[in-house]
Amino acid sequence: MRTIRYTAAVATIIMSLLNLPIALDDGGNGIPTPVAWLISLLGIVGIVAAIALLRSAAWATPVVITIGALNLISAVVALVQSWDGAAIGLVLSAVGTGLALTYALGRPAKAQRTS
Repeated sequence: MRTIRYTAAVATIIMSLLNLPIALDDGGNGIPTPVAWLISLLGIVGIVAAIALLRSAAWATPVVITIGALNLISAVVALVQSWDGAAIGLVLSAVGTGLALTYALGRPAKAQRTS
């Protein structure tokens, strides 16, 4: 499970790094400024969540899945709009989301205390 967790985190970090510069340069795609800033913010949150996933923080897995799903939706929109990098974003988002889901479903549930 550790390899799956690490690979999900790496895919999320790479995708998040690709999201960071969108606020400053959208590559001529005409992304509205508020949306571009939200994409860059998504990149920052993605990096934080991926690092937390590497450190096995309890909250990290659902956040990485959410970040991946948002990136996946964005990649599909970018693909429809024929924007540069859409295919790369689609693959990285699918890999990160799929591996994070695999990790979430495959890890053992923590035993709950009965009082």
